[in-house]
Amino acid sequence: MANTISIMSNALRNVVSKKRIRYKEKGFNLDLSYICPKIIAMGYPAPDIIEGIYRNRLEDVYKFMEENHGGHYRIYNLCQERSYDINKFHGNVATYPFEDHNPPPIVLMQRFCQDVESWLNRDPLNVVAVHCKAGKGRTGTMICAYLVHSKFLNTADEALAFYDEKRTIDRKGVTIPSQRRYVQYYSNLIPDIHYEVVSLYISEIRFAEANYLHNLGTVQCSISDRQESASEKLKAHELKTWPIDFQKTSILDLTSSPLMVSGDIKVELTQKSSRKMICSFWVNTFFMQNDAARILDGNTVKFMHTLNKSEIDGAHKDKDHKSFSEDFKIY
Repeated sequence: MANTISIMSNALRNVVSKKRIRYKEKGFNLDLSYICPKIIAMGYPAPDIIEGIYRNRLEDVYKFMEENHGGHYRIYNLCQERSYDINKFHGNVATYPFEDHNPPPIVLMQRFCQDVESWLNRDPLNVVAVHCKAGKGRTGTMICAYLVHSKFLNTADEALAFYDEKRTIDRKGVTIPSQRRYVQYYSNLIPDIHYEVVSLYISEIRFAEANYLHNLGTVQCSISDRQESASEKLKAHELKTWPIDFQKTSILDLTSSPLMVSGDIKVELTQKSSRKMICSFWVNTFFMQNDAARILDGNTVKFMHTLNKSEIDGAHKDKDHKSFSEDFKIY
């Protein structure tokens, strides 16, 4: 009976892990991959008995770490939505939480990379194991940041491609455009560039080739920044929301009252009737200055920052252009 349950549990775990590479050696069957000898990516170590049937069981992860890296491992939990007793891993667990399906704040990436660097430099035998819930997107974002931070790889593109290959069968590791963009942001800081929060004013947002949005009628466009809540959880803090009737216009015009933004900024479109998210993206004002085209308007310098379809969260999934035009962009 126990053997039958074990077989069923392994089958469920294989289904849940989808295209993620599993570790199947020495009697283990874990949603866990060595990205390089000192860096491990893995799924959430579930302390709950039921969840442990289809995810990594915390006890199995503990056994694996003790047998292979006893006394030389540090766990990094990126989940904001859940946690476990860190004493299960002798207290050697660091938390760098941020929201699922979103990029981390730049300052969180910096702290994470400095922490990992400090731990790995402490002893040549030390390793790190990084996880979120699935151990793919958020985990890959932070690992890729460290790969360029440590100069293991030279560019964000190299780090993302390397992680994709080591973590997934189909080479689709970090797929959300905003997460990939933030790895590029972090890579741009590596040559000793000092990051600081920069304030900019948004005067308008334009939508090109937006026929799909025209068909939706009135759409809500919200702009948010990041704030820590009373529970110390990061969340998007909505600054303002505007209705846009795409049957009449493809421009959100704020020229009469520009919105001041700074740091990490999220722009999101939702359908007014259903409140269903249509597409969104995160950008950071410090890097927008460098990525944007500069336009001189009298004595004022304006920036025009353009995101193509493949760079917009949600729209990027429409590979066959059934909803969004191939040339859809926001600028």
